[in-house]
Amino acid sequence: MELTKQDSKEAKGIAIIGMVMLHLFCRLNNFPYTPLIWLGNTPLVYYFGLFGDICVPTYCFLSGYAQHLLFQTEGKAYYKKRFLRILKFLVNFWIVCCVFALLGLFFDNSGTIPTSFSVFLGNFFLYGLSYNGAWWFVVTYIILVLVAPYAIRAVNNLNSIWVLLISGTVYFIAYFFRFNHALSFDHAAVTWLWTQLVLLGTSFLPFVLGALFRKHQIVSKIREIDIPPLLKNFLCVSVLLSAFIFHCFVPSLIVAPITATASLVCYWTCYKPKAVRSVLQFFGSHSTNIWLTHMFFYLVLFKDLVFAAKYPLAVLSFMLILCILTSYLVEIPNKYLLKLIDKQK
Repeated sequence: MELTKQDSKEAKGIAIIGMVMLHLFCRLNNFPYTPLIWLGNTPLVYYFGLFGDICVPTYCFLSGYAQHLLFQTEGKAYYKKRFLRILKFLVNFWIVCCVFALLGLFFDNSGTIPTSFSVFLGNFFLYGLSYNGAWWFVVTYIILVLVAPYAIRAVNNLNSIWVLLISGTVYFIAYFFRFNHALSFDHAAVTWLWTQLVLLGTSFLPFVLGALFRKHQIVSKIREIDIPPLLKNFLCVSVLLSAFIFHCFVPSLIVAPITATASLVCYWTCYKPKAVRSVLQFFGSHSTNIWLTHMFFYLVLFKDLVFAAKYPLAVLSFMLILCILTSYLVEIPNKYLLKLIDKQK
C-alpha cells in the first residue's frame, strides 16, 4: 500500500516539530534556556535539534512524491491546478505576512518589522524576504512546483540511476555555493536570482527522491516484506537510531537528505500507536502556519518570548502552543478566501 494523505500529514508533523527543535536548540553556546542533560560539554537537546534538519528535505520529498502522483492522475488538468495550488499557498503566506506586519507596528522594538512600506512590499511579493528567516523556502517551494512537470517527465523517462546521479551532482554543487563559497554580484536582481538557483539546487535532490519513491512504489515494497511486526519495529528503530548517531558524528547539513529519507521510511514502515499518529496528524495539519510563524516568537518580533519557559521541553511546548493558537486565527480568513477562490474556479 502506497502513502495515504494521513501518512503525508504525519510526516509533515515530524518535519515541523523537527524544524522548531532545529531553530530553538541547535546551538552550542549562549543558551537562552537551561539544558538539563549534558553529554560532555554539549547539551543532549542540541543533538535532537541537529537531527531536526531533516525538516526541509522531508517537505521536498513529500512535494516530489505528491507532484508525481498528481502528474499521473490529473492528466492535462495538472498544469492548471498547480497554479491554483500555488495561489492558495500564497494566500496563506500573505495573511501571515500582513498579520505580523501589523503586529510589528505595535510590538517591534528593533525596527525590523514592518520597517517601511517598500520593505513590506518586498516581503509580500517575495523579492525581499526580510521579516522571517524561515521564509526562504517560500520561493523555493513555488519554483519546485513550477518545474515539477519537467522533473517528473525526466523521472518517468530516464534511467532512475542517472536521474539520481544528476540530481545528486546538482545538490553537491549547490551546497558548495550555498555554504562554502557564496557569491555576490553587483546587481541585486542577479544576486537574488543566483540565490534562488542555489536554494533550488539544494532542495532538488530530496524532491527527486520523493518522485522516484512514488515511481517505483518503494514504500509499498518495503511494507510488504513479510517479517514479524516486532522484528520490523526493531529494525526500524535500529536504522533510525543509527541515522541519529551518524548525524551526531557528521553534523553537516549535507547528510540531511539521507537522514530524512531513512527517517521517513522507518516511520512509514513500523507500527505506530494510534495516539502517536493522531498527534502527528494534528501538527501536520498546522505545519504550514507553524513554519511561517514560529520564528516570530523567539527571534524576530517577540524576541526570546518562548525562552521564558526556561527548560527545553517547556520551551518547545510553549512555542508549539503559540503557533497552534496563531494558526487557528490565520485559518479564519484563510478558509474564507480559499472558498472564494474555489467558487471562482
